[in-house]
Amino acid sequence: MTGSSGGGALSNENGSYGGPAPRTDGRPNGKTVAVFGAGPAGLSAAHELAERGFNVTVYEAMSVFGGKCRSLYAPGTGLPGEHGFRSFFGFYHNLPDTLRRIPFPGNANGVWDNLVRLNAAMIAGYDRANLTIPLPLPLPFSQPPMTPQAFVDSAVAVFQTLFRLPLYEAFFAAERLGVYVTSCDARKVNQWENITWTEFAELDNSSPEYNRFLGDGFIKELVATKSSNCSANAIGVVGEEYVWSLMNLNNDDDFRGNDRVLNGPTTEQWITPWTNYLGSLGVTLRLGTKLTGFEMNGSHIQSATVSTPSGPQTVQADFYLSAIPLDKWPALLTPDVVRADPALDSIRELQAAWMCGLQFFLTERADLANGHVGYNDAPWGVTSISEGQFWHRSLTQYGDGRVKDVLSAIISDWDTPGMFTRKTARQCTPEEIARETWGQIRSHVDGKGSTRLTDDMLHSWMIDTALTGAGTPQIAYDDPIFIQNPGSWNDRPDAFTKIDNLFIAGDWIKTQMNVACMEGANEGGRLAANALLHASGSPEPPAKIEPRFRQVLWEPFKIIDQHRFAAGEGNMFDIVDGFRRPPR
Repeated sequence: MTGSSGGGALSNENGSYGGPAPRTDGRPNGKTVAVFGAGPAGLSAAHELAERGFNVTVYEAMSVFGGKCRSLYAPGTGLPGEHGFRSFFGFYHNLPDTLRRIPFPGNANGVWDNLVRLNAAMIAGYDRANLTIPLPLPLPFSQPPMTPQAFVDSAVAVFQTLFRLPLYEAFFAAERLGVYVTSCDARKVNQWENITWTEFAELDNSSPEYNRFLGDGFIKELVATKSSNCSANAIGVVGEEYVWSLMNLNNDDDFRGNDRVLNGPTTEQWITPWTNYLGSLGVTLRLGTKLTGFEMNGSHIQSATVSTPSGPQTVQADFYLSAIPLDKWPALLTPDVVRADPALDSIRELQAAWMCGLQFFLTERADLANGHVGYNDAPWGVTSISEGQFWHRSLTQYGDGRVKDVLSAIISDWDTPGMFTRKTARQCTPEEIARETWGQIRSHVDGKGSTRLTDDMLHSWMIDTALTGAGTPQIAYDDPIFIQNPGSWNDRPDAFTKIDNLFIAGDWIKTQMNVACMEGANEGGRLAANALLHASGSPEPPAKIEPRFRQVLWEPFKIIDQHRFAAGEGNMFDIVDGFRRPPR
């Protein structure tokens, strides 16, 4: 299918496919599948294939399933931590379908019933009032705006009233959104893909308040990245989806709202029920088995090698599906693999960045907001959520019984000196990282609301165990996240390859969701499963992939823009060249 930012070559609408031809060697198609990686992408692929009768074995390098979504438990206490908090946005469709198909005791709709609606988000500032944004937004219209002019007028009203932007910046912010949503697909992937969101939104020439909404202050809540190193197209895709979600035009479920979280630790509420269900389908699940290479025979994989605690082992299957993280792929790109599919060598050009979780376990509830909090002036790019308010199981049932809340934070900037230390996060010891992050959070919220954070509330803290060597030159992070830097789309692989029995899943392959997120990982798993189904000649129907929402009444503007782009002209609503802000 084709979305506004592209996608894989599969189509559920007309059955077209651009991958390799089905096998014709007479061997039983789809007999065995080796899936490497048990994060959302790998488990999604295994789920789709197992339900279609394939004999699937999943190999996971870590000691637990779930990948970046796994829960981490503090050594000695068992308090629940995580790689980083996560959101299930209303515009997710493929992942919720999977959640509904995972049984959970007492839930009519499986794991999906474990989602809890968020009612607000907060943008917190160091030397300014904090801004709490109600969800859904109180939009100033009774009917969704269906034309670009009505869209801009409505957006201007929101930016002026809710976000307190002056008229000229409210208009400019609305104009930027209008430009993106009326851009044709060709402009998105050939123009906006090649510049950063900072350039597109003119963040460097804008007020702090403008940056709080259209810059990192709010974007970090939607996309796990920063505006200065992410393509305008990647952020634009999610921004457009979120705008339609606020208008309730493309949400998976009205009741669950625009943003949702799980009602407990992810492993307990999602991952363990998932692996249990896969096991009931006959899937074999193996931990501590790391993919280390492929034995090639031309454009065909003869076998794979995995490392285990007892030594290397050979894995043989009819099909191999890699759902390992992006940063682990270069080690697999041996000369014979690249000869079989030269396009895979471009994976080396893709980038990943550190976004590390840090949990503060508190002896009192600290409901800073009924949703996520972005600390706009925090130099380490800190975001957080107070999880106790959403969990059905009391946190006093963990550890020594004194913990009542988890303030789960993410650090996304490791190269900027802190507020209270001259060091960057990359230069700090674990204790210094925790102390500085706690200080940055407190400086943004204390004295600005009814909830205060005090040192005597802090029971303990935990940093993502993938961070090692902190405080030494050997600091490393083994679980970085894919970033969609400008121009990276062309370097991303499809789910199918020129190796006839190798398929790739993940949020970093070409998906219509485009950005690193759980919906993209689930979509990537479905794309890989569908490519494998096609190559095997299976008569089973493909996994459904929900197309991105497109506002039908806006399509004529995209057609006009397609002609303008082909003629070398700008978008008809793009007034950046003629726009001049008043002096500041």
